[in-house]
Parts: sequence; C-alpha cells; structure tokens
Amino acid sequence: MIEGVLAVDLGGTKVLVQLSTLDGSVVVEQRYQSEQFVDFEAVLMAFFALTTVGDYQLKATCFAVAGPVVGRKASITNLPWQIDADALAEQFPLGKIVLCNDFEAVAYGIDGVKPSSLITLQAGELESLAPRAIIGAGTGLGQAFMFAGQTGWDVVGTEGGNVDFGPNDDEQMALWSYLNQQFGHVSYERILSGSGLVAIYAFLAEQQGETLSTEVKALIGSEDAPALISQLASSGQDRIADAALQLFIRIYGAQAGNLALSVLARGGLYIAGGIAAKNRTYVEEGSFMTSFLSKGKMAALMPLIPVILITDETVGLSGARYLALRSAL
Repeated sequence: MIEGVLAVDLGGTKVLVQLSTLDGSVVVEQRYQSEQFVDFEAVLMAFFALTTVGDYQLKATCFAVAGPVVGRKASITNLPWQIDADALAEQFPLGKIVLCNDFEAVAYGIDGVKPSSLITLQAGELESLAPRAIIGAGTGLGQAFMFAGQTGWDVVGTEGGNVDFGPNDDEQMALWSYLNQQFGHVSYERILSGSGLVAIYAFLAEQQGETLSTEVKALIGSEDAPALISQLASSGQDRIADAALQLFIRIYGAQAGNLALSVLARGGLYIAGGIAAKNRTYVEEGSFMTSFLSKGKMAALMPLIPVILITDETVGLSGARYLALRSAL
C-alpha cells in the first residue's frame, strides 16, 4: 500500500478532509457540511468509503478543531461534536494523531500561502523574528500567536475570540446592550462571526425601526444568512446590510489591533477566515485599518505593524497537512 497522511479542518459549518502522499502531493480532498452528519465519526466513515482512500496506509492524521483542545480531546465551539483522538484511533486506521486548535493549523499554513493570496493592507516595518498574530472571523472567531523558535515558529492557539467585547462608541455600546439582553455575555466572537453579522443586521433594523429583509428573515438561523447579508450589502440593494457590514468591519479592525498589541506583532498581523476573504473590498476600503490604528497612547506604534489579508481559505488545511507530515517523518 502507498503511505500517506490525513489532514482534517473541523469547523462549525464544514469539515475539510484531505489525503496526501508523504511528499505532500494531494490525492483527494472532500468538503462535508457538518449539519448533514450526526457526528464526526459519520464524516470519517463517508471519507474512508471512497475507493481511492483504500489504497493508502496512513502514517499520521492531524485534526484541526475549531474549539478548545484539552489533552487528547476537543470540543467544537459552534457544533455539538466531541472529538476523542484515542477513541477515533481505535475505530479508524489513522496512524499517529495530532490534535490541535484550528488557528494553530492556520498559523502553520501561513508560510505556504501563495503570494497572490496575500493582500498587504499595511506594509509597516517588518521585523522577521518578531511575534506574529493571526485572527479570522468565520463561523466563529479564531486567534493565534506565533513566536520565533530555534528550529522554526512556535505556535500558540487560543480561545481569545471569546474574551469580553469592548465597545468603542455609542452605537457599539447599544449593540453590546442589545446582545447582552439576549445572551448575558457578549464576546468578540458573538459579533465577529457569521451569526454575529446577522445579529448586527437585526440590531440595526430594530434601531432604525425597520423590519428585517424578507430574504434575510427567511434565512435567519441558517448558515446562508451571513452570505446573503454580504451579497445585499455589496450589491447596494439593502442599506441596512451595508451598514451592518461596515460596523462589523470596524469592530473587526479594532479587535485585530488589540491582538497585535498583545504581543507587539511586528512580524505581522494576519487576517484569515472566510468573512474577510469574501468581503475584501470592505476590508480594504479603510475602516478596518482606521479602527486598527486607533489605539490612543499606542497610535504611533500601530503603523509599524504589517497587516496582511489571507484570501486562501484552505490555509488551515495546509497547516494541518504540514503537522501531519511532520508527525509522520
């Protein structure tokens, strides 16, 4: 049999599974919608049922999970699945198993991203061995740090997306109050996520005394609602959708700046995640960077930090492949 490795990116709405040879060549890659499966084991069973997969013996597998990892177990923050590496090893021929946070995998995938998939929002003054910070809004809000080590980058995955939201103006204070009444705690992830964009849209509609768009109202609660709001905003068909995305981007830029300050990310602040990649015009137009730079006493420091948008949405899968290959060798 041919030896290979498996890379799995487990998000709140989708699961990407990729089989590669030991030289890193991709053999097969599948995308599964999480809502169509009762648990993660069912996803793996579907993948292992593929004819091509049976020709390979796995030396290692990396599961990059959108949620906290404790030892050999992990839970997905926005999906009721539990991942138990040891139990999965007994059920499937996975080889050595690496279990990590999904943004740890994103961090390891950064240096493999093609230059065409990197957009510089601010050149800054790069210090190549200084810390890097990564942030990305999608189904949830991922964050990670990278520190230069003796043999490469040391990566720290975090659950920093769930820290308390800090409003910056009266409108954001009103948004905090609106969400606090519903949930009792307002984190950045509650806002900087797909469901957060929908919540901002509903908040602004209520503030302005308007009803939700018919299309959005029909899709509230589904994974299609954030994409629809983005489409309505970019097409100019819905002014509330445009205002919602603008507010989202301002808060996104502010939290990206918070993250960059936390480690003085002179090695770069990288923006990953599907929402920024799909709405790059909004990210590039200025309000993101205005919020990023607006840091009071640290305002003179912020322009020194390189800020890069990653448009390759498979960067996490690439990082998971790297970790699987490293474990196999």
